[in-house]
Amino acid sequence: MHRLLRHIRRFFRLQPGRPAWVAGIRAALAVTVPFSIATVLGFREAGWTGLTGLLVTLANPGGAYQGRARVMGAVAILGALVGALAALAGGNLWLDATLLLVGVFAMTFARVFGDTVGSVGDKLAVIFVASLGVHAVGVDAAATRGAALLFGGAWAMLQSLLLWPLHPYLPSRKAISRVYTELGDSAHEMASLTRVAAPLEAWEAAIARHSPIRVQFEQARQTLAATRVGRGDETERGEHLLVLLEQSEQVLAVLFALSQAMEIASGEPRLRHVREEVAQACERYAAISHRVAAIAREPETAGVYWPRIPTNAEEFGLEGKWLRQTPVSVLELLARLRECASATQRAATDMRRGDPVSVGNPEAALALMQHRPLLQTLKENLNPHSVALRHALRAGTVAAVALIVTRVLKLGEPFWVVLAAIGILQPYSANTEERALQRVTGTLLGGTLAAVIATVVGSQYVLILVIGLLTATSVSLLPLNFGAFQILLTPDFLLLATLSTGDWSVAENRALGVLVACALALTGVWLLWPYPERRRFPDAAASVLRADGHYFRQVAASRSGSEPQVNAARRDFGLALLDAEASFERLMAEYRGPAHRLEPAMALLTYSRRLAASVTALGEQKAVAQSSDMLEVVASRASGALDSLADSLKQGQTPPPIPSLPVRDLVDDPVSGKLIERVPRQLEILHGAVQKLSLT
Repeated sequence: MHRLLRHIRRFFRLQPGRPAWVAGIRAALAVTVPFSIATVLGFREAGWTGLTGLLVTLANPGGAYQGRARVMGAVAILGALVGALAALAGGNLWLDATLLLVGVFAMTFARVFGDTVGSVGDKLAVIFVASLGVHAVGVDAAATRGAALLFGGAWAMLQSLLLWPLHPYLPSRKAISRVYTELGDSAHEMASLTRVAAPLEAWEAAIARHSPIRVQFEQARQTLAATRVGRGDETERGEHLLVLLEQSEQVLAVLFALSQAMEIASGEPRLRHVREEVAQACERYAAISHRVAAIAREPETAGVYWPRIPTNAEEFGLEGKWLRQTPVSVLELLARLRECASATQRAATDMRRGDPVSVGNPEAALALMQHRPLLQTLKENLNPHSVALRHALRAGTVAAVALIVTRVLKLGEPFWVVLAAIGILQPYSANTEERALQRVTGTLLGGTLAAVIATVVGSQYVLILVIGLLTATSVSLLPLNFGAFQILLTPDFLLLATLSTGDWSVAENRALGVLVACALALTGVWLLWPYPERRRFPDAAASVLRADGHYFRQVAASRSGSEPQVNAARRDFGLALLDAEASFERLMAEYRGPAHRLEPAMALLTYSRRLAASVTALGEQKAVAQSSDMLEVVASRASGALDSLADSLKQGQTPPPIPSLPVRDLVDDPVSGKLIERVPRQLEILHGAVQKLSLT
């Protein structure tokens, strides 16, 4: 019951943002225009043009024209080829089942090469299954279907690349603008918490609210990488965006370190004046960050007034006794904040004026975008523990079984059941259960809506207009709520399939089919090569501990916290933590035991983040460290302990004791000293969490 209620809440939850009306209108035209042309010309396979028109439009990754053309062209050309060949092969039960097993497996497994390739595979799987279900008698009929598929895809490409083009870097600009907007919001909230001397709980809540910024970083990085694919050389606009992305990483580290310092300073009444000056500096940076976000979104904006951050202690107002009472670490962080704000401001100004890049290191940012070799990626996923391999095997098997069961028992439309089953099936059981609820609700409501429309609307051209409106609305709502997208998209497929016959039995068969598909998908994810999160979470958590230790070593070995290897290590830890947190959410969705048994896992994630926060603060305040050799000793012992905890967690064994850390001799600073003194306590809590997890 708990899991069902959770899925129902998520079904009605709206994501932040606004409907993507432009994308919806584009998708509607991609469906209705080729369908209308084919209908007017008396084309027998008119419905297939709308199918590929929609799929090719949804496959548009954004970015440079060459890259977009490559992805959309792959769906259009390969879709036409796959559809024609599948049409010829259809008809024999066991041959069809074998083709489904192999084809769906291959197209699903393609996701190991990235989201873009995986998206292409998903679109091809839809065309493959749909065409296999409608057998074409003769080569001419199969060629006609292939031509219809190619026509729909070609129109979608023509519309997106020529008739309704987008600026190549627009998606990247918007993504980076969101990053700087979030940085500005974070700095503004930090200023408020600093000014009121907020307690620890308020700081923890603020960090939790802004933790998704790592996801936005990675989305911006992937979007910019996709934009660069297919471009023969780097443009100035691309270099400006790379520099802004690189600078945002450094700003986040400084804000994170400053928040840790102000959390400690909140308990010191004598630092009230210091907190006020820090709050003002954060507010000024927040204003700068929001202006950078505006320039990233619209580089041709008019002149911008830049708030000025003071450059030294006197300008901050820290004179006399206030200067004597101000910890050196806080002064260092304020200087770093000013440095980062100035660099970001110059990069945004260069971008607005169209000047060459004068700050930052685009090469360092480019190094983080390099893709792994395809063979290496394939080798890493050809093992029994690969989630992608298990899911692909499961999808192919469920598709074949769905066809056999529905044909033998004569339940609904066999290939509609197959399409619904592979659409519901997700790599994880909790996601599959949620998608099943969405699909059932969407099909029942959407099927009823389609039956009413098909009965009331008598004109085929009015029906095409209705299909366009439904497509535009459903695609527009996709970023906000998948359930709404599903409910409104289902009538499209039903109306395209029936071609305005008004046959209520089609909706009834589809409703029955989706119920069968849900049963098969849930059975598959529960019984076929299951990999529950209670087995996966220890590996994900161990990766977090190792990444934490590696980050500590890189900080200790570097001259400052802004060097490329430190940024890379910090990013690796952030990605590992995101993966572990996602695994923990799935674990909570699957878990049926007492809630208190999950507390050690929650403590492990929480204190891994806190330890990384302490390391980040130390990296930004290395100027106050008394000895780099001593820092390396502390980092070596701490990272070794973290590696031992990771090994114990994976092996399910009691971890060895934590070695002593000479942190009291490391920093002579009232703020940094307290931050570093937290490290042994954080390690002890992590040790206790691993010990409890090894006993469960």
